Amino acid sequence: MEIIPTGIPGLDKILDGGIPRPSTILIAGNPGTGRTTLGIQSLCYASKKGEKVLYVCPTTKTEDSIREILSNYDFYEKDLNIRTYNISSVERDPLTMLVDLGNIVASLKPDRILIDPVTPIGFGFPEAERRRFMYSLNSAMNDWNAIVYLTGTMETREMCRSVISDIVDGVIYLSQKIDRVHTDRRLRVMKFCGMSYLSGEHFFEISDSGVHIYPRMKPLVPESEWSIERVGFGVEELESFMGGGMFRHSSTLLAGNTGTGKTLFGLSFIVDGARKGEPGIISSFEETPEEIRHYAANLGLDFKELEEKNLVRIQHIPPSEVNACKHATKLLENIDAIGAKRVVLDDISGLDHAFGDCSKKIDHLSNLIRIFKSKGITSVFISGNMAAGSDVLVSKIPISSIVDNLILLRNLEIGNEIKKSLYILKMHGSNHEKRLIEYDIDSEGIHLGEFLNDM
Repeated sequence: MEIIPTGIPGLDKILDGGIPRPSTILIAGNPGTGRTTLGIQSLCYASKKGEKVLYVCPTTKTEDSIREILSNYDFYEKDLNIRTYNISSVERDPLTMLVDLGNIVASLKPDRILIDPVTPIGFGFPEAERRRFMYSLNSAMNDWNAIVYLTGTMETREMCRSVISDIVDGVIYLSQKIDRVHTDRRLRVMKFCGMSYLSGEHFFEISDSGVHIYPRMKPLVPESEWSIERVGFGVEELESFMGGGMFRHSSTLLAGNTGTGKTLFGLSFIVDGARKGEPGIISSFEETPEEIRHYAANLGLDFKELEEKNLVRIQHIPPSEVNACKHATKLLENIDAIGAKRVVLDDISGLDHAFGDCSKKIDHLSNLIRIFKSKGITSVFISGNMAAGSDVLVSKIPISSIVDNLILLRNLEIGNEIKKSLYILKMHGSNHEKRLIEYDIDSEGIHLGEFLNDM
């Protein structure tokens, strides 16, 4: 069997390359989940590639009205062949439709066919007769030697009782959850005979460009060897206290309360790499790109020039808009686009909106760390989830146990002054300074000062 790309962004990655030809695929879900859009988009993609395609639509609409609706999508192709059938007729007399459709397929010889929807066909029959018709339809589809998409209005419990689920080679299920502001759309592959696929739920969006799917991250084991080379934040004193810096490809958690300069440490880390020819990505959930450029300028760092040279790229998604699959996909696309060697996530609490369960957030960040290491990337995760009065030696950040290095920042009240303090809590495989260090931030950058021995 030949594996054919679907043309749906993200879906071929989930399906390990595409769909076998010939095969039959059921695209199921409740109304409004995007079943028709996904099927038509795949047909139009195939048409652009020179394939013959046929859209079969039991409906009350005319072909002209269908084309008018489809023309609102960027992917629409005029060469799409459309055959409509009166929906009330196919409910009562599906055999006439099947004979006519067989003649059309024999004449056109399409490479891809979409029957949308299939569930009303033969709806007026008793269940036993309807099952027999579906077996006849399946026999005909097997003779068409094409990729055949069927869409069906079904809930998951209905699919277990439907004969359609039994006769098709694959089942893709679409669902959505609508709240006051957002629509959370999910895709699952529930069946794919004889083929491997990425299981679980995958987030997707629908826009004028069509369906775009963001596959969940697949756990992996980094294959790259541990590097003995060191990298740093561009602060010579800090690198000295860290035994020469962080090991390349390692992961670091930079945690602290408000006003400790966590973001500026992250910017310094990225700029230090850019100046050495190592491109970097800043993934920000709170600060916009303009705000980040402004903060950097206050330290004498020209982000715009580095961005123009593709040495720095800023990715910004507001916390209320964050979806973990989409964020990870966009981040990896940006990494590949500029060949990034350094990544900063600021602040990881921005992912809280995407996860109701803390353990799922930890799994997600753990997968990100492994992916970064496999790509030879040194990563810094910034977190502000640290209470102002918490013990400086205790990190309450859930991922503190899975990172290689942990640096804690804190504002301390000493006499009548507020002093910034830094503590290197751990560095895997390296000796490091174990005393509390005072630091300061001004227009020229970050400066480390005295040890705070009495704290």
